[in-house]
This record gives sequence, structure tokens and C-alpha cells, in this order.
Amino acid sequence: MSNTLSIIQNEMDNSTLAAKSHIEDFNAKSQLVVHESQEALFFKDGQALDLFGPGRHTLSSDNVPLLKRIFGALFGGKTPFPCEVFFINKVNVLELMWGTDTPIVLEDPKYHLIVNIRANGQTGLHVVDSRRFVVKVVGQLPEFSVETVRRSIKGMLLSAIKETIAQTIIEQGVSILEITTMLSAISDVVLRKLNARIADIGIALDHFALNTILADDKDLVKLRLAKEKRMEGMNDAEIEAYKMTILSEARAKSRAMEGYTYQDERRFDVLEGAAKNEGGSAAFMNMGVGLGVGAGFGREIGRMTDATVQQPQQPVQNLQAGERACSKCGNVMPASSRFCSRCGNALEPVPVFCPQCGNKCAEGALFCSSCGTRLQAPGKET
Repeated sequence: MSNTLSIIQNEMDNSTLAAKSHIEDFNAKSQLVVHESQEALFFKDGQALDLFGPGRHTLSSDNVPLLKRIFGALFGGKTPFPCEVFFINKVNVLELMWGTDTPIVLEDPKYHLIVNIRANGQTGLHVVDSRRFVVKVVGQLPEFSVETVRRSIKGMLLSAIKETIAQTIIEQGVSILEITTMLSAISDVVLRKLNARIADIGIALDHFALNTILADDKDLVKLRLAKEKRMEGMNDAEIEAYKMTILSEARAKSRAMEGYTYQDERRFDVLEGAAKNEGGSAAFMNMGVGLGVGAGFGREIGRMTDATVQQPQQPVQNLQAGERACSKCGNVMPASSRFCSRCGNALEPVPVFCPQCGNKCAEGALFCSSCGTRLQAPGKET
């Protein structure tokens, strides 16, 4: 047996996630050096054994218990033992670019055209479980790069992206022309799906971002022409109402995907406005914020925002066709308005039902979101 002191270490850059040491015979004088953001895993006959974190480790029977259990008495000053050591880089690898390799073919739910869409963006990953990663991914390879991992999970990544985009467009009824308003919400859904699928191989995505979702150029032209054709014959008020309906629907669907409601958003707005008013800090202190009374604070916020949002209704004035009045301050506005231009109050929606399929449509909508039937303009007799 050689009495030479063996130093086992590996200087890897951030393009490598795992590398096997060229030293495979160890004795009682061997020292294992593990750098920051690394872990070292002893590997023998397909089994992941002892795991070491950052630092300098002198190998002994005391700190390699799993090896000792398999081989019995280790070292004994007589014979070195053979074993493989993998160094795993646990640094967060950022800015991995991705893009759909083939188009996603689906029907635009608003304009009923078959379109081909593509998406691209970026993500980042890191190793969370060194044992799983070496056993299920690295195997006997001498080195495993970030690019190799990206290629390995590319299929799962693109599958989750295509599935989520198609599901969102179909279930939420969002046109390709409006999908950019939901990139953040879709990204969050894809991130959760991907991490659930790759958890078994010991890696996780730190973030996921959809940069663009675009239809092919020819399909984009067809969609725009369909939109222009739909808007032909509308007057300025109808066009403005249509745009506001589209924006409102997109915001509502984005809120639903992110897990909060319009009422929650209004409460936050009211609280923010109250905090900016003179004496707002003192009012919050009186509610118990300064004392950290969490439950009482929550109930007080609910009472305050309910009282603020639900003000006594003002007398309704004599309205002309195409007009409506704010129930809070009495301000008269166009019927297509959704918020009061004077006090910012959210106006109560006026239910509109499709005469063809009976679907309840958004206020001001000119077309049914279920069957596409044209609705009569606000203010006209049904």
C-alpha cells in the first residue's frame, strides 16, 4: 500500500454539474477537499454511499459509515479500498434559453382560426438531491454538463409548456392576440408542473419565464384581419367598449390563474389609498398594527374596506340612452364605463345574456364569449 497522502478534489466551472474523480483508491491518509457550492458522493457498484459537504475531510472509518457497513473494517493500515467519487456542483445555473422546436397547433377561441404558435424564454436550475442526480442521471459518465441536463429535460420542458399554453388558451378563451397579458401567470403554472416532473431526478428549476408567445406570420395576418372585420361597423363608443371588455377579461383570467379575486385587488387599492391619506398611519396604529394584533387587524381591515367600498347609494338621476350613473357619487358617465371617472368606484356590472346560447356575457361585450354571436350594443333595446 502506498503511504502517499492523496488529495481528492475537483475544480469545476459552472458549465459542469457533476464530474468523477480520477483517483479511485483511498486509504487512511486520503483527504477529501470539497469546495463551496459542491458536494462529494462516494459511489460503489451502483450504490450512492457517503455524502460530504464543503470542507476538508480526512477519510476514516468514522466518517464513511456506509462504506464501512459494506466492506467491513476499512483501512486497518493495510489495504487501500477502491471507490468512485463524484463531485456535484450545486450552484444555481441561470439564463438557460429555451424555445419550442415545433409549432403548437390549436384553434383561436375568439376568431375560430387554426393557428401555429411558438414560444421561447429562459429558465434556471440547480441540483437539489446529489444522490438521486448521480444514480438516475449521471450514472457512469465521467462528466455531466449543464447542456447535457438541458437536453435531457428538454422533452419534459417543451411538453409542459405546450400543454399549459394550449390549456390556458382553450379554457380561458384567450385569443393569441391577447395572450401576452398572461405570460407571467402561464410561466408560474409551467414552473410548478416542471418541478413536479423532474423532482425524481434530483434537480429543480429556480425560475421560469415565457418571453414571447407568437403565431406564425401568416396566421398573425389572418387573426388581425379577422379582428378588423369584427370591428367593422362599430362606432367609436362601441370600439372603446370592446377594447375595455377584452382588457377586463384578460385581467380577470390572469387574476384567476394567480389565485386572487377582483374584490381582493379592490381591497388592496382601498388600503393603499387609506395609508396615503393624512392620519392614515395613526389610524392603522389604533387598529392594533403597532401591537402586532394580527387577527384583530385582519377583521378591522375587512370592516374598513367593506365600509369604504359599499357606500350608501346616491339618488339615480334622469339618464339618457347610453348613460349610467355612479351608485357612490352620482356622476353620470357613458354606459360602457366600468369605473367612475370622479371617485374611482367600481360600477356594478349589468348582466348581458346571449340570445343564441344564453351565456352570461361581460358588460359591454359585443360578441358572446361562448358562441361568438354578436350582441346588441349597450343602450339599444333588446
